[in-house]
Amino acid sequence: MDGVHPQHNTTCTSAWIKKGETKEIKSNTGRQRVNWNGVYNPINQDILLYESDTIDADAIIVMLKKIEEFYSEKDKIYGILDNAKYYRNKKVTEYLKTSRIEFRFLPPYSPNLNLIERVWKFMRKKVINDKYYEKFSEFKKALLEFSEGLTNHRAELKQFVGTKMHLLPLV
Repeated sequence: MDGVHPQHNTTCTSAWIKKGETKEIKSNTGRQRVNWNGVYNPINQDILLYESDTIDADAIIVMLKKIEEFYSEKDKIYGILDNAKYYRNKKVTEYLKTSRIEFRFLPPYSPNLNLIERVWKFMRKKVINDKYYEKFSEFKKALLEFSEGLTNHRAELKQFVGTKMHLLPLV
């Protein structure tokens, strides 16, 4: 589980430019962004995304309720996440006392262990890198189409994120 904030601006990751030529890359001056909180299940590539104005305790609680609803048949749900302040917020901690969700925090400064970071990288590859969106509405539409089409990318996502991992039992 993690938040991501795709920003409406061009991210150039690769380009073929003849030596001696100048190549202009269009970009936007604004800092508009989309705030998503997401959950990735590596077992079956389920992805839940929730957009909010900001990612704070209230947005996290809404996301937790969506997770519980999605996995309504599960007695216990483990969320593996980083140490962002909004996950350790008093309001969230209070909510978790009566929730089927239990948090397991990753060690500090270890985004490489958070599998949803690979999903965010996949999203950037498909939607953001080397693409210019003149209007924020176009950018947001591309992100929405990506999120709605994720079920069509399960096999590619499984390969992109990887499945050769050793899952440790949660104690």
